[in-house]
Amino acid sequence: MQEILWVIFVISGGILFFFYFSISIAFAFYKSPSSGPDGKTGISVIICAYNELDNLKANIMDFLHQDYPAFEVIVVDDRSSDGTYDFLFNLKEKNDRLRIVRIDETPDHIDNKKYAVTLGVRAAKHDVILLSDADCRPAGNQWITGMAAPFISEKIRIALGYSQYLRKKGLLNALIRFDTFWTGLQYTGLALLGKPYMGVGRNLAYRKSLFLDNRGFGRYQHITGGDDDLFVKENADRHNTAVVMSPETLVVSKPKTSRKAFNAQKTRHLSTGKHYRPFTRMLLGMIFMAKFILITAFIPVILSARGPLPGVFILTITCLAFLAAILLFKKRTGDPARVGWFPLLDIVYIFYYLTMGVKVIFTKKVRWN
Repeated sequence: MQEILWVIFVISGGILFFFYFSISIAFAFYKSPSSGPDGKTGISVIICAYNELDNLKANIMDFLHQDYPAFEVIVVDDRSSDGTYDFLFNLKEKNDRLRIVRIDETPDHIDNKKYAVTLGVRAAKHDVILLSDADCRPAGNQWITGMAAPFISEKIRIALGYSQYLRKKGLLNALIRFDTFWTGLQYTGLALLGKPYMGVGRNLAYRKSLFLDNRGFGRYQHITGGDDDLFVKENADRHNTAVVMSPETLVVSKPKTSRKAFNAQKTRHLSTGKHYRPFTRMLLGMIFMAKFILITAFIPVILSARGPLPGVFILTITCLAFLAAILLFKKRTGDPARVGWFPLLDIVYIFYYLTMGVKVIFTKKVRWN
């Protein structure tokens, strides 16, 4: 039994080391796309809002004041009852870059968020769509410039950006930020390795023509969630997808402030994972299980007849590879995360993720808002 546990422990360490080492190399050699000589690629920023008046008041000017010559900001007001439309209408009188799409009711056959995004895309004047949310704020006025850069090349159809949450006090916020960091590290790292599988709608760009030519959200239009990751999963490949990582293109968002709200958000995200490709599900599952085994089997392994040194060695080199990956990702994205807490948060996150995964299996219906 001890020998079997040792073999499983070694294999798990090997899987994680190879993954961390591979994405570390990808991050180390990453080069930001050139912005091009003119910056005239037209960009349509789309923000879907459902009763987001306070967030729009706080953040909309950061989108409208981008230092970019050819862009518009479309806010899709999805049945809001908090004065959102009146605020936007008055603001539009002073800023001709702002456009409003109003939704009074949604059809039954399509998810509310996907319907809002679809109407925003159809209303867009430009071919490049740049998505964000009302509770988000670009880190600076070069956000559009950076996210537009890959589309200088006609072959690029999708650009994956990165978004982090604001730092607040408490374990919940630390866990939310770690979850976002780890998710970002995975999807950008695998995309750089030629295996794009998701993006986040807080900072995601793609061509309008790609959306329309592939019937929008297609067979996933009725599913709650997945307006970002499932769209990328369906349409991205190693040739048409670019990764954009820089402090200038970071988007910061307001985090959930209650465990209930975060659990609901995580349930929605995890529920879309069953629609990923088999290879992606297998790879992500294998990484998660390897982390779980490395943590839970460490004590039995070092207390076995082999002694503590082999087990400590494997854990150490795996942790060093993990540290290299997170430091390189932090540097590329400009994420201000405090990585000193990451080993502890990683352990907490593994058991949280396991709990939420079981919950998702028994959850029949999820909601956007």
